[in-house]
Amino acid sequence: MNRKLFKLILLFFLVTFLIQAEGFGDSVFKKAKYGKPLISEIHGQFNKAEIGYDRNYDEYNMDDESTAMDRPVVIVDVGFDIPIFAMDFGVDNSWGFTISLPMSMHILEDMFESKTAPLLDTDYRFGTPKVSFIKRFSKTGFIKNMTLTWFPMFHECTHLGDEIIIHRTDVNLPVIRANISYEYTELSLAINDPEDRKGNLHSFKIGGIYRISDNGYGWFSINEESEMQGDVDIEHSDNRFEYYFDYQFQRGEGFLAGKRAVNVFAIEARRRVRLGYPMFRSDGEGGWIVKDVKESMKWSFNVYLGYYFFPKEGEQEKIGMFIRFYQGVNPFGQMRNYPNYRFLGFSLTYNP
Repeated sequence: MNRKLFKLILLFFLVTFLIQAEGFGDSVFKKAKYGKPLISEIHGQFNKAEIGYDRNYDEYNMDDESTAMDRPVVIVDVGFDIPIFAMDFGVDNSWGFTISLPMSMHILEDMFESKTAPLLDTDYRFGTPKVSFIKRFSKTGFIKNMTLTWFPMFHECTHLGDEIIIHRTDVNLPVIRANISYEYTELSLAINDPEDRKGNLHSFKIGGIYRISDNGYGWFSINEESEMQGDVDIEHSDNRFEYYFDYQFQRGEGFLAGKRAVNVFAIEARRRVRLGYPMFRSDGEGGWIVKDVKESMKWSFNVYLGYYFFPKEGEQEKIGMFIRFYQGVNPFGQMRNYPNYRFLGFSLTYNP
């Protein structure tokens, strides 16, 4: 124990010495302007507060008086990307390299439910540091830069709220919860990374994730003793790969746009895995109708339209106000066995 403590102290002083070294220290804990997610990426490291209407599901509804699309919910995303190292090099700093540590948390809350306003789901994402490379081209051509970003290993775990767990137990749902927990690696390529630009710009991004773990049924596990109350069929996951395409157009010049009010339209198309465990619908008499689900790949679309507002001309800190629409596989935790999930609402974002 003492030897481990000594090594940690020695490492701390070594890192401190390197940070103070001439040249090298300028790049440590430096924040890069590239390698960031676009606003439409479904699980980006953004700070968002969203309110709107989504699709209602009997098995997650503690209020009996709801129909398909009258469920007002609140979505809160908390994300940050801790800078570790960043440096530019080459002629006119045409190349860049950065390492950072991203983390995020995504919360779905049934804020206006009449009994207890339960927290429905919380998803966490964290892992190894992220690595990004950028190659900058002519400032006057259509292609400004290309950015390659790699998450070597990332972990996602999801949790239902306490009230929903108790409710699902009390009403004798055959499956109380599925433990969505897995590790994956992610690689993406962006053309025209916005960096610190506030003018007109078309940005494109293509990426994919590959599941590298195999927990229970693949993307998830279910404890038959503590998380099941009935006999149902659970399908093992065969799909390991998901991929996505993003397009973002920002407009800082022209009608109703400027350097402090940048108009943004962004859309993501993501090919996602619909997980293969049953859905449950109330039969109106206290029982449940079970619908078996086969795992499949489905398209999901995430759209943002609105503005980024910058407090001052030269600052990069920004507040976003958007209308958001989502259609596709439910992106939250255990609910990823549901297709055709819809959300329409207002989004307030903050990007330091």
